[in-house]
Amino acid sequence: MPYDLTRAQRCVLADCVRVSLVGWLVTDPAVDRKARRLEARAIGLLGFGFSRFAAMAITEFGAGYRPWSALAGVRFPLSLQEAAALANDIELDMAGEDQIAAAGLIAAHSPYGRPEAGSRDWWTYLALLDVLGPAAGPDAGDWHALVRERLRPFRHAVSGAAVAE
Repeated sequence: MPYDLTRAQRCVLADCVRVSLVGWLVTDPAVDRKARRLEARAIGLLGFGFSRFAAMAITEFGAGYRPWSALAGVRFPLSLQEAAALANDIELDMAGEDQIAAAGLIAAHSPYGRPEAGSRDWWTYLALLDVLGPAAGPDAGDWHALVRERLRPFRHAVSGAAVAE
């Protein structure tokens, strides 16, 4: 099913993926202190620079690192490199339907992937979820596994043959 997203919806969806990755990383019990320092270093004159943060995090933790949750056994569904590539593809209008649907799952279900309620982006976010419909619905079950499965070809293209299951 082709998704007809506006430019604003694509930007909000890309930001949801980015913010989700940053949120998972700075709350990851194994690397939270280092990640918070990187987050602080990525703030410049124009605000937070995700590309700078991602580059520093990839250098520090490795491109294939997947942040852990404080909950035992729960991990972010994508590696640092995969999440950054997904957000960039969405923003540059290069993402396929599976990428958009998987990003919608992240935006709808990740505890860090939503804009602040009532903010300028909140209404665009709600409209985005309406467009995505069941792809990002509440009955997504294990959304982590759904994202990984849906993005298997994309993850393989980004991370190479060493994509871990």
